[in-house]
Amino acid sequence: MENKKAYGIFNGVMLGFLILIAVALLGVIFFTKSSFFSQVDEYGCNNSAGYTFSYAKNKCIKVYEEAVQMNKTGSNNPNDLKAFIVFSDDNKSADMFLPGRIYALLQMKDNNTSWHDNSSLYILYNLPEKLSLTKDNQEIFYINR
Repeated sequence: MENKKAYGIFNGVMLGFLILIAVALLGVIFFTKSSFFSQVDEYGCNNSAGYTFSYAKNKCIKVYEEAVQMNKTGSNNPNDLKAFIVFSDDNKSADMFLPGRIYALLQMKDNNTSWHDNSSLYILYNLPEKLSLTKDNQEIFYINR
């Protein structure tokens, strides 16, 4: 009989301990900025839900919903990596998302912008008939309008 009583006390203590851990875990999940189920960046964008901060838009966006998708020049393969451009509402700045890299907040001047990356010169042309990205004077991504 003593063993059953001790076993019952042990089960009660363990149950109480598990409840305490569960309550503490729920507190961590609900009272912190991020949870175990999401990754919130320093701008408050939930990256695991597909949101990225856009400097041009000054808000969290889903790039694939708001960006212009550019095709790789010289390729008809739909599986090739794409470039994405997000323009500000006034078209004076743009965020660029290239395969493996992000260039944020480029200032547009006279329908183009340029920047250097290591030893290469990139230029984004925003023309009425075509959006074109060149690297060292060779077009690498484009989309016809």
